[in-house]
Amino acid sequence: MVNAVPQSPAARSLAAALIDDPFYRTVTVACGDDEAARLEMLAAYFELALAEGHQAGRVDLADIDGNGAAIWNTDTPAPARQAAYAQREAALRVLLGPQGFAHFTAIVENMEQALSEHALKDAWYLSIAGVAPSAQGRGLGASVLAPGLAAVDQAGAVCFLETYNERSLPFYGRLGFEAAGVYKEAVTGCDYWLMVRPSK
Repeated sequence: MVNAVPQSPAARSLAAALIDDPFYRTVTVACGDDEAARLEMLAAYFELALAEGHQAGRVDLADIDGNGAAIWNTDTPAPARQAAYAQREAALRVLLGPQGFAHFTAIVENMEQALSEHALKDAWYLSIAGVAPSAQGRGLGASVLAPGLAAVDQAGAVCFLETYNERSLPFYGRLGFEAAGVYKEAVTGCDYWLMVRPSK
């Protein structure tokens, strides 16, 4: 079923950038030790995420070659967001297989529970961001986030993200995000950081 989803350069770039992330390794458990299969599955995963972002959020590309992307959940009305999410969820159930989809659902639920401690109901969410390893070191990480952050500021909104990568904290800090908590996620067995950027 992986090949049933056309894969754009942006989806392939996100897959290459995030293949070692604990979340994505855990939801692609069906691939076992086959890293080529995992890369293909993740490219299909991110293609679905990009489609959801275009339908009910915001998508910004790192450059015209699709060397990365940022996908936001915005202030789109709830019915549109829910419909887009349900469509992606149905496709993920098939793509990830029973165990991978069970992991996906459990991790999302765990993260949503942690979010309940914070007043982020109306906040924008940077759900996915990445730049292809071959294109890193050229400032694309900051530039792909700049349009979304400008839109957040124009809306007068708070925004947040979650990251398993402790080394990314200074990068996000320079963009105005502050660490609001660190949590142990049970399914991955790894810590992740909730980072919040106050409204301007």
